[in-house]
Amino acid sequence: MSTNLKIAKASLILAVMSILGNLLSMSKEMLVASHFGVTKAMDAFGSALTVPNYLFNFTFSPFNVIFIPLFIKYKLQDVEEANRITSIAVNYILLFVLFATVVIFMFSSGIIKYGFPGFDYETSVLATKILRIVIVTTVFTGLISVLTGVLNSYGRFLWPAFSQMFITISIILFILFFAKQWGVYVFAWGLLVGLVVQFVFLIPFAKRQGYKYYFDFRWNHPEIKKILKLLVILLFLAILSGINPFINRTMASWLPAGSIAALNYADKLVQVPSIILLGSISTAVYPFLATQISENKIEDMKNTFATSIKMMGFIFIPLAIIMIILAKPTIQVLYQRGAFNSQATDLTSKILICYTIQLFSGYAMVMMQRLFFIYQDMLTLFKVIIVNTIANIILNLIFIKVINPPAAGIALSSSVGCLVTTFLYFFYLKKRLSYLHGVSILKSLSKITFLAILSGVIIFIIFQKLNGFIITSPITFALFSRTFIIQTMKIVASALIGVVAFIVMSLLLKIEEADKICNLVKIKLQNILKIGYNKV
Repeated sequence: MSTNLKIAKASLILAVMSILGNLLSMSKEMLVASHFGVTKAMDAFGSALTVPNYLFNFTFSPFNVIFIPLFIKYKLQDVEEANRITSIAVNYILLFVLFATVVIFMFSSGIIKYGFPGFDYETSVLATKILRIVIVTTVFTGLISVLTGVLNSYGRFLWPAFSQMFITISIILFILFFAKQWGVYVFAWGLLVGLVVQFVFLIPFAKRQGYKYYFDFRWNHPEIKKILKLLVILLFLAILSGINPFINRTMASWLPAGSIAALNYADKLVQVPSIILLGSISTAVYPFLATQISENKIEDMKNTFATSIKMMGFIFIPLAIIMIILAKPTIQVLYQRGAFNSQATDLTSKILICYTIQLFSGYAMVMMQRLFFIYQDMLTLFKVIIVNTIANIILNLIFIKVINPPAAGIALSSSVGCLVTTFLYFFYLKKRLSYLHGVSILKSLSKITFLAILSGVIIFIIFQKLNGFIITSPITFALFSRTFIIQTMKIVASALIGVVAFIVMSLLLKIEEADKICNLVKIKLQNILKIGYNKV
């Protein structure tokens, strides 16, 4: 099986599981919006969760970037040695996380007080109590990350992706049964219980692949010394690169109540396509890039990189246009009920538009960042991250004053900063690898953007026309809210017409990525028909 087909297969598995998981997750978000809306309580939870997320991002995230290429390298030679090296490295990083967890638990009040100084006393106290619960989740999130990395290294993507749904199910159950008694605490306890279940679920799958844990702390192994030295550098880089969400939430704590909650709601919506597509494909592509580089197949790596960037442009650029045009009606359909009122819809939809701009650049940035990790070019990473952090602070200060509502300025700052960072990574990557198919990528993305804008105009016109019709049916009353059904039908119909128009125009203009997708679909259909014929 060719590399592109392997990537496509792995990406498809991850995408299907991500779609199922995110459909469940959106149900959870609708439930959350109805119960809690855009309130101080949600601000408290969002700020408290920022701390464990930050701790994870600068500990286990860089560890996995080192771990996957190293594990792939050693498991081909000696599985036991690969397991032992991984266990030693995991043990050291776990010690650090456990120590950090205890420290954060003890000083949680001060962290919230000085980390989110714009909160009033009531919100600050609530955030402190929530932080003492959710900080424990970092340990389980890290362990799950290691098991997921092991399974991905063996080409096993299904069960790690499936297991993520346990967290959502746990939170939904806690909301349904305990929301009235516990309030916003249901998120903290639901998250913790879901992570424990996910961790226990993945253990037998990792063992089945041959992974074995060793309680070993030998630091004199040559590879361990390299890992620990590299980890120190990576931890420092991760602290810098992961500080932007913390800065954004800190600055948002000075804004009107509900700003952090609205940022979280909008961010969750942007994360749906990001996790389904960006996460699926980047997770699938990364092991192949690492393998190609380790085998010194540089030209193959360049082709894989360029192809993945263009394919993601073909998907994410038109998707961003659709989300921007249909932002407000989408928020209305998903969230506007119960505690989530029309003012919350206006605020969240404007933030969503500003966040959506980074959909494609976010993927490109992640892919290029991971290439620098594989090459262990820490100096370049350090320079780009410093520029990104400074730019984020400056842009926040500008956009908060210029954009209305100010919370949307924070979202726009993130998107613009992401775009600047992507250009910087490509500039430095081109210096390292010379020819990167840059002209081909630029031409492809320019054509895709032009066609996406045209399809966006079509979507806007169709949606406005559909808004002029009033659909009445007694069946809709029996099924659900009539308004909900009608608005959903309008949004889906407009988006589908726009997608069809984009695909047709792409095929007529012979866009390379459209042809590749059509060919891949044809191959899949032929295989399905062939299997069905053989069975008959």
